Amino acid sequence: MIQDPISLAFSTPFLMDLTRIRFDDMVSFIVSVLIAITVHAEAQAFAATFLGDAQADNPRRFHFNPLLHLDISGVICFLAAGFGWPRPILMISERFSRPRLYTLLACLAGPLANFLMASIAGSVIWLFKHYGVEDRVFGMVMAVNLTMATYHLLPIPPLAGSTILPALFPALLKAWPSRIGSLIGSVILILYFGFERISGRHYIGDILSQLASKLHLIFIS
Repeated sequence: MIQDPISLAFSTPFLMDLTRIRFDDMVSFIVSVLIAITVHAEAQAFAATFLGDAQADNPRRFHFNPLLHLDISGVICFLAAGFGWPRPILMISERFSRPRLYTLLACLAGPLANFLMASIAGSVIWLFKHYGVEDRVFGMVMAVNLTMATYHLLPIPPLAGSTILPALFPALLKAWPSRIGSLIGSVILILYFGFERISGRHYIGDILSQLASKLHLIFIS
């Protein structure tokens, strides 16, 4: 007997409709965002520590408190485009034996952790479906983590993918991370994806959303 395919509970990325807010979806989205940014930031901190930048005297390195990971511009982008970013994790690249490579690996650990979180949520959805249980919370967790992981591949600060350029061009390493560059990048991302949502014209967002949707289907098939 062939099982019916698992339907997607949410679009990827999930975009809140502020004109028709569903309380359960809003709560699920907020919880999923907090999970996504915590997983992302703590994975970067763990990778940086493992690769040599221990910072044992830094109480902010590991705290697992999602509220301390919130970044105002990142939250705004979540509302505008369905993805965002946490507060940057402090990394001292000079402590790495291979600064360019290890900085890149530590930053990309964030989106990788989001992919793993989405995979775990997809496994729970599949298990629930096997027993005839419909779930929306884990569907939202998967959608938000997949979106965050996929969009963080863009080489624009403060996204994790922006560390690709300093890794390829050593001269940029000393200027990374740059607070000014992150601020400018944040504004560009919010304005661009906000424009896509308002205008209905999707370019970069359409490509990334299609990728996230295909991964969404793979994780729950």
